[in-house]
Amino acid sequence: MPTVATWNERCGPPAGPSRGSKGRWLGGVCAGLAERTGVGVGWIRLAFVLGALLAGVGIALYLACWLIMPAEGANAECPGGGGLVTVARACAAVLGLLVLGVLGGVATVFGFGWVVVAVAAAILVCAVAGWGRTGPAWALLPIAALSLPAIAFAAAGVRLTTSTAPSVTAPASASVVSGHVFRSGLNTMLIDLRHTPLPAAGIVPVHIDAGVRRTIVALPENQCVRVVVTYDVDPFAVRMTALVTGRTRPIFSNLVAFGRLYFASRGVLAEPPAPGAPTVNINFHSQGGSLYVRDYPDAVNPDVQPDWPGYQVHVEPRPDVSGTPRKAAQRLIAHWKARRAAEVSNARVINALMPGPCATRDGSRP
Repeated sequence: MPTVATWNERCGPPAGPSRGSKGRWLGGVCAGLAERTGVGVGWIRLAFVLGALLAGVGIALYLACWLIMPAEGANAECPGGGGLVTVARACAAVLGLLVLGVLGGVATVFGFGWVVVAVAAAILVCAVAGWGRTGPAWALLPIAALSLPAIAFAAAGVRLTTSTAPSVTAPASASVVSGHVFRSGLNTMLIDLRHTPLPAAGIVPVHIDAGVRRTIVALPENQCVRVVVTYDVDPFAVRMTALVTGRTRPIFSNLVAFGRLYFASRGVLAEPPAPGAPTVNINFHSQGGSLYVRDYPDAVNPDVQPDWPGYQVHVEPRPDVSGTPRKAAQRLIAHWKARRAAEVSNARVINALMPGPCATRDGSRP
């Protein structure tokens, strides 16, 4: 066993704490930190338990330390001195810090940012108590790994609810609609205005802060309602991808209003004024979910049939049978006529319903 002088000459001072072999319960992390910092092992174990109960951060921190900290006496001659061991420890450290970053970001998105702050503060207090023994890296790296992603998500305004059950809201009055911000997270959301008394004229503002799934605004079936939508669908993951690649591309329709699809991630849909009709002014922001706006009959469940009554039907044109044998051409025309009869019937019904109660005689909305 080399003396202290020989150790310092050959390997330098120890770089950080190691997992203890005496008094260990699991991996020896708490025992090693206690020996290195001089803090009672019971207090360190209590801190990890509390961190585990608060959004599971303590578990991730313990695993990260398990990966980063070398075992006591793993290489008595010069622990961590080999290149392969150094690379392995560096990879383990990066992996542990990434896990901390992911957990910190997820906790912030779901409203547990205070847990991240509490855990970071606890790490800082423990590090300051043993600053001379642990060194600044052991204090700053875990704190940075936890805090930076959390700060990024908080600054980006990414906030989701943890509920996955569908949310259905039927406001009792227009004033309730105007004074409320409708929020969702991992769940779908239905804002049912079909039986909400809307004014004969004027503006009814609807503020929506949606998550990653679909939002539906159901309007009355027999009342003309003008719709103005300011929409901004800006997923955080897409923004990060755009920063890395320099480009982004929408992969779904962000807005479906009265059967019309709009593929831009942000914009304004403003229908022409409708005299004698109220205006529902929707301010929609989401983390990736689409918005459906239209009138729905009471017999239709918008959550089950968001695309009711469907999309515009185009009647198939007569097939070109030039050069086709006579009997084969007759069969093609006969099949086409049968399909066309069904298409004309569907087009008559769907195309009449699709524009909604504000539709003019030509079937378009004003």
